[in-house]
Amino acid sequence: MAPATPARTADHVPGPAPGRVLILGAGLAGMRAALAARQAAPGLDVLLVCPRLSPSGSSFANRNNALGVQAPLPDEAAAFVDEALRLAAPGFADPVLVRALAADAPLRVEELLDGPGGLALSFRRDAKKRLLRFTGCFSPHPRALVFDGLGQAHAAFVERLRALGVRFLAGREALEIAVADGRARGALLVSRRDGRVLKVAASAVIVATGGPAPLFGRRICGPGPGGGLSYGLLAQAGASLVNTRLLQFFWCRAGDRAFVNPGSLPWETLAPELAHMAQERLAHCPASYSLPDATLDRWLCAKRSADGLLRLPGQPALALYAHAGNGGARIDAQGRTDVPGLYACGECAGGMHGAQRLGGGMVLSALVFGARAGEAAAREAAALKMGGGPDHAPLPVPPCSGLDLPLEPGFLPALRAGMDRHAQPYSAQFGAAREAFAAWLRGAAERAASARQRLLARSALLVLEGEKKGTPGCVRLAGSV
Repeated sequence: MAPATPARTADHVPGPAPGRVLILGAGLAGMRAALAARQAAPGLDVLLVCPRLSPSGSSFANRNNALGVQAPLPDEAAAFVDEALRLAAPGFADPVLVRALAADAPLRVEELLDGPGGLALSFRRDAKKRLLRFTGCFSPHPRALVFDGLGQAHAAFVERLRALGVRFLAGREALEIAVADGRARGALLVSRRDGRVLKVAASAVIVATGGPAPLFGRRICGPGPGGGLSYGLLAQAGASLVNTRLLQFFWCRAGDRAFVNPGSLPWETLAPELAHMAQERLAHCPASYSLPDATLDRWLCAKRSADGLLRLPGQPALALYAHAGNGGARIDAQGRTDVPGLYACGECAGGMHGAQRLGGGMVLSALVFGARAGEAAAREAAALKMGGGPDHAPLPVPPCSGLDLPLEPGFLPALRAGMDRHAQPYSAQFGAAREAFAAWLRGAAERAASARQRLLARSALLVLEGEKKGTPGCVRLAGSV
């Protein structure tokens, strides 16, 4: 056991707790959830928490300054669903959730355009102002749209949310979801500036805190403070998770992280017997887990040096870089986890993607399940408010919680180096070094004094080893869209 460390005096957030929807994370999914919550129940207090209120993360600050979104039309819905499900193996994709993506796509995309009430984002168009449609990774069908100017998109969302009365709490990060009497009741937040703890009670909590790529040293997720805590945060609250080992990885130049598609390499020279797969590999950026052209990625991985770099004759040094996760909390069609009062959306929610996901599928998922989670959470909170609400007594701060303690020196670099070595696709699944790394993570998850350190270690274990056996995640959920 770690020695007891007294927590600093915790404050309470101002404003009413009964009837409050608390949203953790201000990326695209969190913003969309806040918008839906406020629209569904205008009288509720909707509080959006984020480490900083400026464009960050893959939603609003990626290197391309653009986002692609799958946008199947109604007559394309069935083909979209079939294609997404065919890509799922060896992961899990719930047909109910995939059908929800297809069903809601037209309306969710329309809300981003320049029609009445739309956000007027800068979608790419042809000379006649018609929306351009692109193929996405893993698909030959041009169903995806692209918009540019992520800073402007972020500003448009913030302006709309403020006009609706959504409150922002910047400079804070959740390190614990408060669960009492079997339901989520709020969260314990920590100031990134001075470590002060803030207790926020709520009738419903939506987690939209991003994915696991920040756990890796080699990563090309969007920039931003912190990150990588989501899996541990949700698991700590009791939520079941799925597909936690399944991340997207891109081959990039080790010097400047510029993307290199393996299909473009000189296979006729490198391995002539594999050259027939190059064209298929060119059709998607991330490495796959189950498609035939994964043979190319396995061949390349086998040629890497101990430092993880691939050095081929006449080519710059390459490495695999973590981009995004395809797993997260198992949710239903309204974004509910199996913990009452707790919702998830965006890259920390799972079940709508399998091992491979269509290019632009995550943006669509953030929009669709952000909207669904926000609306469902608001209606649940409003019902609790009308019925008198749950008991919003002050949330406890355990005396040895370590919520305000920093990471131990050297912990994060060691964790990221270990994840690069042992948690990338096609890495050796067994071996003394990997088992030693897993044991080190387990020790940190159980005994580290810092709450952040425990969450990071737990998140890393879920990526390294997957969700625990017996977790009821890989089953079809009952119900309809």
